[in-house]
Amino acid sequence: VQGPRGQRWICLTFDGGSNAEATDEVLEILRTRKLRTTIFLTGAFIRRYPEKVLRMVADGHEVGNHTWSHPHLAPGGQRDPQWTQARFQAELLAADAAFQRLTGRPMAPLWRAPYGEHTPELRRWAEAIGYRHVHWSEGADTLDWATPQQRTLYRNGTAILKRLKERMNRPDGDGLIVLMHLGSERNEEDRPTRGLGSFLDDCIRAGWRLVPASAYLEALGHPAWDPQRRIPLLDAGAAEARK
Repeated sequence: VQGPRGQRWICLTFDGGSNAEATDEVLEILRTRKLRTTIFLTGAFIRRYPEKVLRMVADGHEVGNHTWSHPHLAPGGQRDPQWTQARFQAELLAADAAFQRLTGRPMAPLWRAPYGEHTPELRRWAEAIGYRHVHWSEGADTLDWATPQQRTLYRNGTAILKRLKERMNRPDGDGLIVLMHLGSERNEEDRPTRGLGSFLDDCIRAGWRLVPASAYLEALGHPAWDPQRRIPLLDAGAAEARK
């Protein structure tokens, strides 16, 4: 949920579920500034937007696992009994298998639970097949998916970035993991991506460095996991998920 402090690092992560309205804009903003970050994709996203996924890989972004179908795994903090170990692991492996078929490589050894629903048990099951969970920091969920219809959650794009900057400037702002999304049902002019480029320019001038999640893990002393070791599991996991 947090990276190391004292280095003015920030990890700006993006989740790709089933929509991709803001994807090209996000990737162009990052490419222009030669920035690399971590993106979590579902199998559904990979299947629908292969050319965007290939661009992410070509640009050097770290692509982690967001499950195959973006299910509710643990509503209310309790694992749904239908998600047995075998079925849950197959959900992760199916997404990874789709990524490997498209790109020729497995995903990074990271995953993020849909809706932020995870338990120690689910995390252990994911770790058993080579994925470490990456959540987001307290107060760093931008809620950029919320539209004016979600009145209690909605902020306009400018307000989202202003709030994020305020969060970064708190005493525990160093090492944040920020949650944003590649899909958005907002009007284009109301997406935070409209101001993201200038926001990042300001951050860079202020001495912040945008890093992928793996840089946090390395700096915190976590051992590196080799995603190539997962390859023998991918075909079996994909077949199980299709049952």
